[in-house]
Amino acid sequence: MKTVLDMVLTFTNWVWGIPMLIAIAGGGFFLSVRLGFLQFTKLPFILRNTIGKAFGQKAEQGKFSGWQAVTGALASTLGAGNIVGTAMAIAYGGPGGVFWLWVAGLLASIVKYAEVTMAMKYRKLDQDGKWAGGPHIYLSAATGWKWLSVAYSIVCVLCMFVAASAQIGSGVDNIAAFGAPRTVTTMILTILCALVVLGGMKNLLSVSERLVPAMSILYILGALVVLALNIQNVPGAFAMIFRYAFTGHAVLGGFGGATVAACIRWGIARGVYSNDAGVGYVTIAHSVAEVNHPIQQGMWGIFEVFFDTLIVCSMTCLSILSTGVWTQEGIPAATLTAAAFGSALGVAGQLIVTICLVLFTFTTACAQVEFGCTTLSRLVGTWAKKYGRIVMLVLIFMGGIVGIGSLINYLDFVLFLTIFFNLIGIYWKHQEVVDLSREYFEDPEKWEHTKWPRWAEMEEEYNSNQKEVS
Repeated sequence: MKTVLDMVLTFTNWVWGIPMLIAIAGGGFFLSVRLGFLQFTKLPFILRNTIGKAFGQKAEQGKFSGWQAVTGALASTLGAGNIVGTAMAIAYGGPGGVFWLWVAGLLASIVKYAEVTMAMKYRKLDQDGKWAGGPHIYLSAATGWKWLSVAYSIVCVLCMFVAASAQIGSGVDNIAAFGAPRTVTTMILTILCALVVLGGMKNLLSVSERLVPAMSILYILGALVVLALNIQNVPGAFAMIFRYAFTGHAVLGGFGGATVAACIRWGIARGVYSNDAGVGYVTIAHSVAEVNHPIQQGMWGIFEVFFDTLIVCSMTCLSILSTGVWTQEGIPAATLTAAAFGSALGVAGQLIVTICLVLFTFTTACAQVEFGCTTLSRLVGTWAKKYGRIVMLVLIFMGGIVGIGSLINYLDFVLFLTIFFNLIGIYWKHQEVVDLSREYFEDPEKWEHTKWPRWAEMEEEYNSNQKEVS
């Protein structure tokens, strides 16, 4: 007789197949049609007005620029999913899993655009005059269904507990591969996380603004060198991705074979795990941005998925496939990327992956602790934030001890629940995103100098109240 955990795992493997393909890719296609496939048709404009302007952005004293907000979101987005998660897509789903990972990214980018836009539209000024938003606010505000925000908040807190633990577990897995003591490594990473998260969103954005660009450049440069050294195998790697996406793959070497269903299951799941599209919680970081119109920050959602899935994840996948390490015996999925870099660059390659993975997982775990505790405080009260951080730090330590392999399936289950409740609101109220997009793209120049009326009114009301108090 199956235990409850067995049934959860069986359900998880099923739901991350065709059902989530329909929910993420199908829903993304629907939104793309309604929005004129703007993630493709307006991509040059989006890149010019996001990353093209990022390094020149300066925020007012005490406020956060759109770039700072997006590095906070990328701190959560760029994590174990890019290095370990994508490797798992290949290890368990075969080369064809990469195709479905791309599908998830291309169509899910518009989902992330929609959720960031919704978070910006319904954000509020807190008692200190700072912007705050996220699914715990926009789901009920947009639909009028308070239960939806409550249900989302409960499963989101659980998801963040497991996700942050899995991130640290992944980092420790790779450090332990060099022979480092697991307990000591876990303790050091947990203490470093504590130093960041106990300072709240301000600390998180300050750290992520510095670490995210540096770790991304280091990893991409390392991957480019690996691909250059194996350039003759890259065309074959692409061919395998498309060939096996619809046929599955037989047993080969250390690879156990995969059906088409496994390709879809692991490709879609790891794609979403990597780019965070549909999960909602990264919009908490986006919501603090000082911009003039919701779409200006919504465009960053498209850039995030584009950068995360089509650049960073693709680098990982092609490195693994072109070096051939995925067919070798005895290489755990969690260290497959390190093996690929190591086969081309020796110990230096393994060190690059390990350093980047530790930085990726560290910033992601910190972001997830902050998002989880912010959601918890909205659910039960601000007093819970401090205690929530302590509980999550304890769970992070436990995750480092057991490793990502013991947590990944349970993470997929709570991730599904989080996405399920979030997408109900996003799809139900998608017309609001369509209307805001039309408003902005009719005259983008106008919004370079004009504050969106609703935000201007809220700021004016806040400033008026502050004058009365003083």
